[in-house]
Order: sequence, then structure tokens, then C-alpha cells
Amino acid sequence: MLKYSTISVPKTLHEEIRRTVVEDPRVGYSSVAEFSKEAIRLRLDELKMELKSKDENLKELEEVVKKIKKLIKSNK
Repeated sequence: MLKYSTISVPKTLHEEIRRTVVEDPRVGYSSVAEFSKEAIRLRLDELKMELKSKDENLKELEEVVKKIKKLIKSNK
């Protein structure tokens, strides 16, 4: 059984989502909650990708620093 928790959003944001997303059947959402869950999932995916990219960039930078240090030592 799925368990849920509740989040609070300003009423103005809730109304804007409802007007924009729920009241227009072309968008394909039946509720504010449905839209909100997908929006949160998409943003989490974006953040995970950004963090992964930053980690990869940091590893590449560390490798470059190691190579530079090695070159400096070999030229002494």
C-alpha cells in the first residue's frame, strides 16, 4: 500500500496550477496533485543529472591536476 504525505503550497500557486493545467484537458492532467507529482519527479531527475555531471567534472579535473603535478615532478 502506498503511503502519502502532504506538502503545502501557496493558494495562489495551487490556483494557478489548477487553472493552467487541470482546467485545460489538452494538458492531460486530472488534478493538481497529479501535475505536482510529475513536476517534482522531473525536477529531482534534473538535479540528479546535474549532480552526476558535477561529480564527473570534478573527477576529470582531479585527473588533470594529477597529470600536471606528475609533469611538474618529472621536469624538476
